[in-house]
Amino acid sequence: MASAKKLSTYFDRYPKKYLWLAAAFVGTLARIVIARLGHNEDFYNWTWNATVLRDGGSVYSGDVPYGYGPFWMFVLRFADLIQSIFPENRKIFRLVIILILTFADLLIAAIIARKFSQYAGLLFFLNPISIIITGYHNQFDNIAILAALVAVLYFDSEPSESKSRNLYLGLALIGLSLAVKQILLFFPVWLFFRNGTFKQRITRGAAPYVVYIACFIPWATSIARAEIIFEEVFLQRRGRSGILLNLFGADYAGTIQGSSYSDLIRKVVFASWLLGIFAFGWIMRNRSLIHSLIVYLLLMVGLAPAYSQQQLILPLIALFVYATIELKVFYLLTLLFMIQNSDELGYEFLFPHFFRLNGTIYAWLQVLLLIFALRIVFPDHPQNLKSRHLQSALKLD
Repeated sequence: MASAKKLSTYFDRYPKKYLWLAAAFVGTLARIVIARLGHNEDFYNWTWNATVLRDGGSVYSGDVPYGYGPFWMFVLRFADLIQSIFPENRKIFRLVIILILTFADLLIAAIIARKFSQYAGLLFFLNPISIIITGYHNQFDNIAILAALVAVLYFDSEPSESKSRNLYLGLALIGLSLAVKQILLFFPVWLFFRNGTFKQRITRGAAPYVVYIACFIPWATSIARAEIIFEEVFLQRRGRSGILLNLFGADYAGTIQGSSYSDLIRKVVFASWLLGIFAFGWIMRNRSLIHSLIVYLLLMVGLAPAYSQQQLILPLIALFVYATIELKVFYLLTLLFMIQNSDELGYEFLFPHFFRLNGTIYAWLQVLLLIFALRIVFPDHPQNLKSRHLQSALKLD
């Protein structure tokens, strides 16, 4: 612990521009280099989506594997336009995607550095999990997280009770974050729980959803197309089973063999997820908003009925900010999972059965996140005193 504090102090004192220039160069290069190792099925989908958009089609036709908000299609279209300038080099399309995602990682790191420490921000940008997800997997959860962090910066610039421009910009950004990915699906409810008049709370709780739904209007040109959007974006079940489904006997796909109550079990698990998310939103209602967001991101994985491996970047901010022992173990296991599972690097070398893509690793990682969540439930536990930023997170505003 002492050595970590000493290293953090060293980073804080060293000329920041040189550190960040070096980190930006190394981190960007690492993401580009790791892309040379290959890619998974998602990149094939991106190229297919880009082709459909180039030909004037819609990713909300029901025939294209998309299933996200509209933001990502603009990124794909932009990358395809840049690619058209270099028709002989088909790698440009992916390079543009990687550079956009890398820039999002860098901005997240800068916000972490501004709000917490240079050490935490640099570690976030240079950590191998972010490098793998951005450079190899090319998933874009980080853009949704970035929009959420910027929204909180707007909220913190003015009292949340005021009807200021910054408040509405922050709410709009949360809606736009949802239009990237639905990571913040329940965060407006957390905002509703926070102090204020009933009208102010309704505004905080409803405005992001209004912005989110409005983002789909240009593509919901008919009732049939609106139904496709609703089914593809809102009703699709994705990810591998988490701990609750595993305890009820579900396999990695969420199938409960031989049970006549499988539908009921899934409803109970889903209800437990909602109850847990809302309960922690109530617990965090009087605590710092930036810490509430960090805890929310962690819980969206820790309590999820099912999730995909790229979502394991959601708890990383909590890891580098709070640095508790269970989060460090979580990071180590997640890194081993990223190196070995077939959707990422696929280099099996240590207990491959445990770290396989369709195994129970998802549930064990959730156990570690739930252990951290107990720190929120019992804020006066002596172990919490070992993390300065965690003490700040648990302090009432």
